[in-house]
Amino acid sequence: MAVQAIEDYRKNIKYDGSLPIATGKSRMEKAWKNRKMAWSALLAKLEAPTRTPESLAEYLRLPKAEQDRIKDVGGFVGGRLKNGRRKADSVDMRQLIALDADYAPTDLLDSLYLYIDGGFAVYSTHKHSPEKPRLRILIPLDREVTPDEYEAIARKIAEEIGIDYFDDTTYQPSRLMYWPSVAADGEYVFEFEDVPWLSADSVLAKYPDWTDTSYWPESSRAVDNRKRTAKKQGDPCEKKGLIGAFCRTYNIDEAIQEFLPETYTPCAMPGRYTYIEGSTAAGLVIYDEKFAYSNHATDPAGGKLCNAFDLVRIHKFGAQDDDMAPDTPATKLPSYKAMMDFLQQDERTKLTLGQERKAQALQDFEDDDEDGWMAGLEWDKKGDLKNSLNNILLIMEHDPCLKPIVFNQMADNLEIKGDVPWKTHGMFWRDADDAQLEAYLSKSYTEFSKAKIMSGITKVADDRSYHPVREYLSSLPEWDGVPRADTLLIDYLGADDNEYVRQVTRKTLCAAIARVRHPGCKFDTVLVLCGPQGIGKSTLIAKLGGEWFSDSLNLADTRDKTAAEKLQGYWVIEIGEMAGMGSAGVKTLRTFITTQDDRYRASYGRRVSSHPRQCILIGTTNSEEGYLNDVEGGRRFWPVNTPCIGSKKVWDLTQHEIDQIWAEAVYRMDEGESLILSGSVADEALKRQKAAMMADPREEKVREYLEVMLPLDWYSRDLDKRRDFLYGTELPRPETPLRRDYVSPQEIWCECFGYNLTKMETKDTYTIKKIMARLDGWEYSGERKRLGACYGQQRVYLRTWDSL
Repeated sequence: MAVQAIEDYRKNIKYDGSLPIATGKSRMEKAWKNRKMAWSALLAKLEAPTRTPESLAEYLRLPKAEQDRIKDVGGFVGGRLKNGRRKADSVDMRQLIALDADYAPTDLLDSLYLYIDGGFAVYSTHKHSPEKPRLRILIPLDREVTPDEYEAIARKIAEEIGIDYFDDTTYQPSRLMYWPSVAADGEYVFEFEDVPWLSADSVLAKYPDWTDTSYWPESSRAVDNRKRTAKKQGDPCEKKGLIGAFCRTYNIDEAIQEFLPETYTPCAMPGRYTYIEGSTAAGLVIYDEKFAYSNHATDPAGGKLCNAFDLVRIHKFGAQDDDMAPDTPATKLPSYKAMMDFLQQDERTKLTLGQERKAQALQDFEDDDEDGWMAGLEWDKKGDLKNSLNNILLIMEHDPCLKPIVFNQMADNLEIKGDVPWKTHGMFWRDADDAQLEAYLSKSYTEFSKAKIMSGITKVADDRSYHPVREYLSSLPEWDGVPRADTLLIDYLGADDNEYVRQVTRKTLCAAIARVRHPGCKFDTVLVLCGPQGIGKSTLIAKLGGEWFSDSLNLADTRDKTAAEKLQGYWVIEIGEMAGMGSAGVKTLRTFITTQDDRYRASYGRRVSSHPRQCILIGTTNSEEGYLNDVEGGRRFWPVNTPCIGSKKVWDLTQHEIDQIWAEAVYRMDEGESLILSGSVADEALKRQKAAMMADPREEKVREYLEVMLPLDWYSRDLDKRRDFLYGTELPRPETPLRRDYVSPQEIWCECFGYNLTKMETKDTYTIKKIMARLDGWEYSGERKRLGACYGQQRVYLRTWDSL
């Protein structure tokens, strides 16, 4: 803000004064700064909006999230916030009314001078156009007001101007207002009226009783909006699980009486409650006994349409959400988890749930009985149920309590998809579930042998088998044609935009489709993301894999069947921190990567069985010094440098975008996408693999050694004379017209490193091979050359012609 502009306003404004204001750098600000700001200084800031590069037409075509990002040039709250927090119950006071006229007529600006009995300023917001005005009105008050006074004053002013012109949320005391911004070609409007500031008490006096919120005016849209919101939320009593059971157990009135008697008190007016800690009355309105809407400015539930679950959650546990981002989904909030834990201890909710499940189970039995399944049961002469395979199969198939037991083809294991008559720990079958099932059958039917139970559960669960990932892929919407797969690492992790990165990304995603469609199909390559910590590498992989993602696999697991067992049930698996692998570790990992079918005896199995691979592996590392330690094994990796957060943030990746990424991969596979690199892209992969090799501190020494020009009699010299020349002790110095075109590991060991040939071991040869693999211009030929009497014939590396 220009100092001169502020000074000009200060000199020319007749009715100036200091206003409390809280400012933040963006809508995500967690620590707002309380300060004092002169009205003249505020006017000077409003006069100079931020110009953004896009046109207004381009801006209007963007998704809402992108529009929010563009117009977020920082903002303010026209008052003082407690502890710098911008929450409904954190507003200490206000002295600046802020109203957003989002539905303004074209002549609204002129009428403001007639209806506002005090000074004001007005400026246009980012969506404004002459045809569709969007204006923000700021009105300074002659005194500080409480949050409840603020909303009453703001609504009364809006009513006198035309309350339907204004956004229904604009009256919230904690409402953020952005500093002015305008599109590149947009019109910016700014005017102000320099008269005495509006009297707060004169506005409040226009109410019969301003503390009674039933007198507060609302737009004609407000009630309809709440009805639409309620319809969108759905009937809370029809929700599944604990939430629905809670809402069926307690309507809003009962929930308040049971859990919030010290938060709200009933009013004489039916269907209304007063927030006890507020300064207004009758602000909580009940709708259909299922929803509540609070008009109290200081109520943590204020401005939200809440069912019984959410109303209790916000008041009992809402403080746990203080450090969460504003756009965090409700189900991810700490208060949600705390409320769910609370419900598990509520006896009435548990009783409702149990009674409903019992009734449903009885209904299922009655339905099945009408189908005649029980007539097929076999009984002995005593009238007891027989311990027969027929009986156990009928019971396992028709007992509604056992229908959740299925076979998960992805996990290659029994799964419990729902509630069974005993407490379970996780979705997959355990040894304890064997005992629980046996106890249930014994209590409900008869004593069945373990062998019969095993046969029954195996057969019936197999009949109910399903494949969750195939079902997910089948349920995907059709690809919308927008390319996302190729640029996934480019957009979110800042990878270079080139054909190599695009292909390895696309082929890895397509391999995931292929592995699920054709388990065990050949794909023995691992995409490796190399970049700094905290940019979202693991988060991106986890988002792609969803519930079928795992990061529990480590390099040590690949030595035995542990790794193979950890693959079961997962689709996308991260191998974390690949740096520091020894040569033995890389060889073991290479063998593991190339395996297409894992054969072992599963925990629940009775024999060794085949487990074709249904997953892909993606590696991650933070290493900047290389992480591959094997010359040949490195070809199994597709390294991609991911240096930073890209143009998009991984944390903003929505489920819709993820679904479209997989839908595109399905489309590419259907079009015949190959999973193998070829041509120049394959050559680029080799370069990337070389660059990812772990550096050896002697690498530069070897490079210099290879570039030394040699005398003509080099290959007839013995080792001592060669060393004399290389170490500079040979006098006089001979002419050196000969360039080295080939070299063996033995020469490097003896001449460059100065070691004795008899001390050279296989591991030393391997180390030199790793160094040579990183050097450009040299290629292992495998052919033998005579290297003089001191070495005889050895296999050599050749200098490539393109390095000359």
